[in-house]
Amino acid sequence: MFKEFSLNRMIVLFVTGGLFFLMIDSIIEHWEIFFEEPLSFVPVIFSALGLIVSLIAVVQWKEARIRLLNVILYAALAVAAAGVYVHVEEGEDDDLATEQLQQVKEENEKPLLAPLLFAGLAAMGLLGTSRKWKAEVV
Repeated sequence: MFKEFSLNRMIVLFVTGGLFFLMIDSIIEHWEIFFEEPLSFVPVIFSALGLIVSLIAVVQWKEARIRLLNVILYAALAVAAAGVYVHVEEGEDDDLATEQLQQVKEENEKPLLAPLLFAGLAAMGLLGTSRKWKAEVV
């Protein structure tokens, strides 16, 4: 089955798998804060949308599907930037002792690589669907 896929299509297939694992990871990591912070739904919903569009693009490798995937991938760059902003933003409480503040900070630390994964997958997908590369279109 994969013998007939071009390098471009295989790259998009890899991005599809990455979006699937990113969706599962976002569900697991945001499980406790889903209803406390409404923004925690964004990576799950966006990765599910990207997963569906990229899967359709891989199965039906046509120009319209590829360009729709490009729009989603450009939006993934914006989601990554917003995710980095949300993960970096911290609130400090001056009433806590420094030891307690350090402990709370370590517990509430948000990983920066998680939102940057959106940017990496988007960059890889955009390279795979670039017009500069000769992609076979059915």
